[in-house]
Amino acid sequence: MIVAQFQVSELAGFLKYGISGLSAIAFILSFYLLSRESSRPKPRAEMLRSIRMFMGLTLILGVVSGVAGIINPTDPEPEKKKTLPKKSSLVKKIVAPRKIWSIEVYYDAGAEPLAQQIADELQAYKDYDVQTTVLTSSRKKELKITRSQIRYELLEKDPASQLQKRVAKVLPQDVILTLKQITTSSPDYISVFVCD
Repeated sequence: MIVAQFQVSELAGFLKYGISGLSAIAFILSFYLLSRESSRPKPRAEMLRSIRMFMGLTLILGVVSGVAGIINPTDPEPEKKKTLPKKSSLVKKIVAPRKIWSIEVYYDAGAEPLAQQIADELQAYKDYDVQTTVLTSSRKKELKITRSQIRYELLEKDPASQLQKRVAKVLPQDVILTLKQITTSSPDYISVFVCD
């Protein structure tokens, strides 16, 4: 027997959902009964009355099961599946920043006093090993340095941002150290370029 294009065995599968499933079966059956009776040439009044009562009972059953499910959930919280950590968190764990960062402050000849101030400021922090180096014009051209900046690798963005904030204390208002991500690999090393 097919009921509204559902086989009886399929309808029985709704029972695994408890009262809500039973309510769904009752809704389907009431629709089936109503469509069968209305397809007759002359619907029977007593049959329509019975279907109406059955539909009312079904509606009450649906409302009661819905309210009961909201007020008193019987299902325990599903156990959280053990999921593998996201790739980004794995990478952070594998390449976690060490406590000591090598910071090299490159400077144009005219910017040596500012470079020294930056180095002194960073030396005050225990997590930096700082050295200063003169930036020759050939090296500047090779690295394509056009303005003052902090260069860092992808996984070093947070330490580079922290370094930028710490250095900001000693920078004059007209000097800005921008952050620039690079692709070359030099673990635990951040370079600072101070231009004229």
